[in-house]
Amino acid sequence: MVRSDPILAEAADAVEKVSVELDFSGTRALRVLLHTGISSLWPALKAAPERQVRSYEATVAALRRRWAGRSGCVADPAVSGLFRDQDAEVADFLRLCARRSQTEWIEPVESIAAYTVAVMQGTVLRWLADCNDETTLVVLDDLVSSLSTRAVDK
Repeated sequence: MVRSDPILAEAADAVEKVSVELDFSGTRALRVLLHTGISSLWPALKAAPERQVRSYEATVAALRRRWAGRSGCVADPAVSGLFRDQDAEVADFLRLCARRSQTEWIEPVESIAAYTVAVMQGTVLRWLADCNDETTLVVLDDLVSSLSTRAVDK
């Protein structure tokens, strides 16, 4: 289950709490659970902007060292490992939402997780630059809409 990243653990806990209160299932329930989990992420991310900046700085510094003087494209083991870990945790979160809503993903959950991580990374970076909460919340809502189209009722 999603537990090593404390922010994702909070999102999973929020999904678990809401799922027991739902009196419906299927893609409608999936949308509610995704919205609950993703919405619970935002306050935690917003509360620690310096942590987010340090994370981006560390990633960019590792990539800068990786690309210095090189032209061939080879993955950086450390940075790509971090993304694989994030993808895996998000995939666990997505599986939880599908299980609790009685839906199934129609695309590989690993691909959906990679998409989700990419959108979240870009969204947080943009917010760090412009502090526009409204735009961020619209993007997160659009993410939920996009994700919910990738599942069907069991």
